[in-house]
Amino acid sequence: MAQSEFLKGVSLFSDLNDEELKNVSQQIDDIEFVRDAFICKEGQQADSMFIIKSGIVQIFCDDGKGGRKILTHLKLGEYFGEMALLTDEPRNASAIALAETECIRIKKDSFRNLLKSNPAVCLSIIKTLCARLSKTNLGAPQTKKYNVYAILGPDTSSGKSLYARNLALAMHKLLGQDVMLYDPNLRDDRVARLLGVNERSRIIDELVDREKISDIRKFVAKAPCGLLTLLPQENGLTDIRLKEFHTFSLMQTIMENFEYIVVDSSSMFTKVTKEIVQSCDKIVYLISSKNVSIAGLMDHFDETRRGWKVKPEKIIFGVNHMTDDPTQESLINEKDRERISFEIPFFKELQGKRDPELNPVVAANPGHALAKICTNQAEEMLFDQTIGLFLPAFDEEPARADLAKRWIESGVEEFAKTLHSVEAKGPVTRNSVVCHMLSGRSSKWELNNDVVKVIDFSNRFKKEFGLDKIILSLNGQESII
Repeated sequence: MAQSEFLKGVSLFSDLNDEELKNVSQQIDDIEFVRDAFICKEGQQADSMFIIKSGIVQIFCDDGKGGRKILTHLKLGEYFGEMALLTDEPRNASAIALAETECIRIKKDSFRNLLKSNPAVCLSIIKTLCARLSKTNLGAPQTKKYNVYAILGPDTSSGKSLYARNLALAMHKLLGQDVMLYDPNLRDDRVARLLGVNERSRIIDELVDREKISDIRKFVAKAPCGLLTLLPQENGLTDIRLKEFHTFSLMQTIMENFEYIVVDSSSMFTKVTKEIVQSCDKIVYLISSKNVSIAGLMDHFDETRRGWKVKPEKIIFGVNHMTDDPTQESLINEKDRERISFEIPFFKELQGKRDPELNPVVAANPGHALAKICTNQAEEMLFDQTIGLFLPAFDEEPARADLAKRWIESGVEEFAKTLHSVEAKGPVTRNSVVCHMLSGRSSKWELNNDVVKVIDFSNRFKKEFGLDKIILSLNGQESII
């Protein structure tokens, strides 16, 4: 591939014309790095920026304890090192090649000339810096410590509370950590009661008096099933003193104190609902099959989340079948099902039941169909990052093909120690090579560490078979390493 053709596929240069791309290609040079080589170091003065042509680069900074704080991983077509060229300050992060890596290097003078002569490049740089700052990937430690999953429905008959309890329980079991099931309506004791928690508190009194809970833990109880929940206000089914800003304050306090939160949210689109949804990692919108138009409700929620500036990839649509009579259900066509992530079948034994021992069916009976659905959804929501390797199958070389299969088998076992939903698929073809695909799922908070382990496996595979490159897939984007 010609240099100018590669550059056109890089976001930094995508708006340049052929003549401008040719000019850029005359001011750059290629540079190769062996595995584990430093490309640039934190604290050094910068004289270049880099664009990745192949391989994978880890960006990290000193964690203040003599170790590394991994910030991100970059791959084909992504660039780094430009911030220090703009500020003339020492580099605020280091970059290391996790595999044999080839980069395009743009030196400082060429970079500044490029900015002066090409406004489109300036705009691209600004967009990239803004995106990085908004994600706090570079320059500052990450402050987001919580993971919030909200369950909403168009009405109170969608079964969202039953689903929320089971989803939270499934997350608790998958993570092996505390999960807070939170109902923003402190006047309603339903969530606590259905979890088998009978205690009450003066939580609204303290929230109103101080406008912030000083010690949230004294208002938290652990239910028999293992979930955490807030103790509702005693005799507080109505309390006109509680205002919206009190609810905002409490939600913020919960996010500061608990890492995993499932919100059994209101079916009303209020300011409180909007605030919660905008803080969420994923939002499940659960619709009863008895509604007149499931497609119409999905459209309406899509319109609402656009107004709230919530990205579509955060939304998960589910349908809860509330009857076994088809004539009582809304029609769901194939186009609708393309938007629906899961369906909950009708459970006659749960119809109209409000017995706490029956409702948390994940805890009571892991083999129940609802338990399995919630466990699958919990896994997809928690571990939504995908990592894969395309490993050559060597079909025309029986001895190497047999060895490759054994490597795949050992890879499945190795990946399963840290990744979820590990599987080997194939054959698939990449760059005219027949491959097996070894893949798994990771969480966003473990992705950086898991990428390192996958790269380590790929480097050992390459060494075993004398390969100089393997294709890595990260969230569907493929890169040569």
